[in-house]
Amino acid sequence: MDGSLLSFDKQFLFSLAVQLINTLILFFFLGKLLFKPLTEFMDKRSEKIKGQIDFARAEEEKALKLKEEYEAKLQKIQEEADAIIKEAREKALKKENSIIEEARKESEMIRKRALAEIEREKAKAQDEMKKEIIEIASLIAEKFIAASIDEEKQKALIDEAISKMGDVSWDS
Repeated sequence: MDGSLLSFDKQFLFSLAVQLINTLILFFFLGKLLFKPLTEFMDKRSEKIKGQIDFARAEEEKALKLKEEYEAKLQKIQEEADAIIKEAREKALKKENSIIEEARKESEMIRKRALAEIEREKAKAQDEMKKEIIEIASLIAEKFIAASIDEEKQKALIDEAISKMGDVSWDS
């Protein structure tokens, strides 16, 4: 031995060749035993993942379509709600107007009744005043006549007044 760390003698080369052959045989058998099943497993696994991705995309598309449908339905529902609210407001406005009109008519009726009642009371008061004026005039006339005429003349005037009473009417 000449002191070198690596010597290329026959035994070393033979050993190296045997190790290389063993490694190649090992790779060959392991490749046959493991590589094919491993690649099949990996292919199946990638196909499964690809299928899951495709399924997820299809589900996402379905979800987006459903979302669009629901948004369209919500929009339609909102429009219907707006229409219902608008219709309710219009009905309320019509009802308000009819109530106001009814109140006006009723107040006009009440006013007319009050005016008619005032006119009746006025006519009644005028009639009462006429009666009192007649009574006062009669009393004054009676006292005046009693003081100025005698009994025979008084009876003649009373008879004449009574006979004319049927023809007398009051002007208002």
